[in-house]
Amino acid sequence: MARKTKAEAQKTRQLLIEAAIEQFAARGVASTTLTDIADAASLTRGAVYWHFSSKAEIFNAIWQEQCPLREIIRGLLSQGEEDKPLFILRELFVTALQYIARDCRQRTLLQILYHKCEFEPGMISEYEIRERIGFNYENVRQILQRCIATGAISAQINIDTALIVFHGFFCGLIKNWLMSPERLDLYQQAPALVDNILSTLPPAPAPHRFYNAAS
Repeated sequence: MARKTKAEAQKTRQLLIEAAIEQFAARGVASTTLTDIADAASLTRGAVYWHFSSKAEIFNAIWQEQCPLREIIRGLLSQGEEDKPLFILRELFVTALQYIARDCRQRTLLQILYHKCEFEPGMISEYEIRERIGFNYENVRQILQRCIATGAISAQINIDTALIVFHGFFCGLIKNWLMSPERLDLYQQAPALVDNILSTLPPAPAPHRFYNAAS
């Protein structure tokens, strides 16, 4: 019986989290009340307070329990091409954008983060959310280092600068797309968009060729 009660409590907690996501996306975090969340979940305010002491605590739970995008898409990536790190980087970026484009819950969460959130005391910071759910930039750094080692890009690249450029590109792209998703088919355009940002990486110099006087 105790096990069932625990399971039911977890189910109610998750119901409140999903209702909060829905309300935050529709109303904005600041304009959403605990009553709004309770009503959306068809529960009482008492049920809300049983699980969460405040709206900020619900907000934090949403992001703390959200699986990072890098983990979500891991199973969607191909397992080969380890000797082609630039291909791996391209696939990583394309797959992530296409997942965001087709997954309603992921889009809703990003809509809250980019357009519906006014951060207040007690709430997890935007930086922490990005670090928690976004790309593992240390992993991207390692892929770029392998690109240099295999001659796919120039050794003169400033990797820190490249990471800043990637971050700005993807954050700006997603933020603007969420404002008017009908203006861009993100799923279909993801490969072309990624190819454009990867084209900013400096290519490795072509090997020198020596010619004799007769050639």
